[in-house]
Amino acid sequence: MASTPDQSVDPFQESSIPSINTAKPVEVNTTLPTPPASKGTSNTSTDTDEPSSPGKLSRPRLTQRKSSGTMIIPRDAPTEAPSKDFPPDDARAMSPRRSSEETDKMLVNARLSIEQRALDMQSGLAAIATQIETVAKNCESLDRQNQALQDAIGDMTRSLSRESLSSKKK
Repeated sequence: MASTPDQSVDPFQESSIPSINTAKPVEVNTTLPTPPASKGTSNTSTDTDEPSSPGKLSRPRLTQRKSSGTMIIPRDAPTEAPSKDFPPDDARAMSPRRSSEETDKMLVNARLSIEQRALDMQSGLAAIATQIETVAKNCESLDRQNQALQDAIGDMTRSLSRESLSSKKK
């Protein structure tokens, strides 16, 4: 298909290659245009340096959006949403807000459980202390028995050495 410089080339046609006999080659730009640069920034793209060709694709403009309005609530408007009853296992019924009676009850229960744990720990510490005392007494008695055994072994070796010396002299 032959094209002339004043005709536009459709980049989506199958045969968009210009013929050999054309005096001036037609450039086909299939890239999307870059958005316009905002103030204070420089656009270094090479696309802006070229003159826009008639076959260049362009992006449609965005439509204006309507304002969503203000979220200001008048003073005389009701402040509470209508209450709904939910089943107890529903997550919406499990509000983190609690009444003062509930918080007082939780405080008393927490205090009681902490006191009970402290008493359990104190009794455990007392049991450990008695075991330490028992082990210390056993260690002292074993030390005394060890000393007695060492003395007995020392006496036996001395008596054997005396006997061996007296038998050699004879």
